[in-house]
Amino acid sequence: MTAMRTKLTFFLAGVVLIPAVVFVAGWFGFLPTTVKQKAPTWERAFARHALYAAAARRAPHLQDPIAPTEANLARGLKLFLGDCAGCHGRPSSPPSTNEALYPNPTRFLHAPSAPDWQLYWIIENGVRYTGMFTWGGQFVDSTGRDVSPERIWLAVTFLRHLDSLPPSVAAEWNKPRQ
Repeated sequence: MTAMRTKLTFFLAGVVLIPAVVFVAGWFGFLPTTVKQKAPTWERAFARHALYAAAARRAPHLQDPIAPTEANLARGLKLFLGDCAGCHGRPSSPPSTNEALYPNPTRFLHAPSAPDWQLYWIIENGVRYTGMFTWGGQFVDSTGRDVSPERIWLAVTFLRHLDSLPPSVAAEWNKPRQ
């Protein structure tokens, strides 16, 4: 019984002590907070997990209404090149290495593994502390209609089909940046 009580005491102390030490270290400025300091592996892993866990919990299970036709994939590529590639890069050029962006943007060389509805939610809402702005409600056409959902779905459809792009779209995607 004593051994079990000792193990439980150490376990509970660890559950309380570790977060308390991290909190105190942050409170007194001992944690790395500048972009020039490389983030610890645990921080990057935790942030990535927190993003996808939030998307899994909060994103509605929407169906992608955009058919993956050659024309739609070309439209998605054009959108990605104009609005996303500056930070995320493309196969022929690396993503931005601008030190102002933390963490470094994901480089999409293959289709992301997250479901479409989660990708939609992430693009629609942006990602705090990364420089990725929200797309939700940001795009209005000349008639005043919000075309943000269509643009988001075009980006999702393009990303989802990165590994199976039609030859003409793949050629444009892989073309060296000028």
